[in-house]
Amino acid sequence: MGVKDTQLWLKGFVKMCEKKSLLFKPPHDEQCEALCRPVQKTLSKIPPAALHAILLKHGLFEPFEWKHIQQTVHEMEKRNVWQVVEAEYRRLKKKWHGPEAPIYIYPVARGHLPVENRPIKKSGVSFRECLFLFLAPDTPLLEIKALLAHEYNHICRFSQVGLDESRLPLKEVLVMEGLAEHAVKELYGEKLLAPWTSYYRDHRVKEIWKKHVQSSLHVEGQENYQKFLYGKGNGPLPRWIGYQIGFQIISSYQERQGRLTTRELLKKSADELIDGSGFSTD
Repeated sequence: MGVKDTQLWLKGFVKMCEKKSLLFKPPHDEQCEALCRPVQKTLSKIPPAALHAILLKHGLFEPFEWKHIQQTVHEMEKRNVWQVVEAEYRRLKKKWHGPEAPIYIYPVARGHLPVENRPIKKSGVSFRECLFLFLAPDTPLLEIKALLAHEYNHICRFSQVGLDESRLPLKEVLVMEGLAEHAVKELYGEKLLAPWTSYYRDHRVKEIWKKHVQSSLHVEGQENYQKFLYGKGNGPLPRWIGYQIGFQIISSYQERQGRLTTRELLKKSADELIDGSGFSTD
């Protein structure tokens, strides 16, 4: 498994667009067919159209950007992006004793624009069976490795807990995000941590945990726990609060129980990690 030759699919998508009259209609269906249909062999439970919507939401370039994709792929190939990700994936797989996982690399939305004009600099999304990375031609290689580590750590965690995305309770989602970002810290240092790891002061995070999150740890389903992860704007749950809570759960667990490696942490249950941290539910 490992990294798939998505550059071939991307070039095929461009050729499909060039053959059709696209003056009045963005090639939405063509993008879905070229980039999502082949993934059906791995993600058979998600129809291509549904997967397409998920990928667009997480950072995949928009269909109307097709004229820029040929050059974007060319620039990414010159930097050996696919080879760099493959080598780092093999290293992480060996280090964490992780499972095989197909990896799909696509350009990020507006990746052809200057970095200050992009809504998303880089992004990723993982499923139990595979992961996707959305990158720009100028994404630093170390940042690519950190993003891969975060997403592949999720797949390693999925293999440990034996659950798929639809059955994960909020407590597992929180520690999963914390574990993934601590893996980044262990591998590449604090400078590669996501900004959401330190948005809010510790006392505010603990207050939100006690008032709004602790009583909902068994909530299942993304539609039900999403507000606890991403927040709700000006409400009691600020943006990205669940991600920071997850990171601080793992941080405080490490402080109280001693430093464990990522591989050791992955084997701990969500209850054990929470109860051994400063976020105990007792």
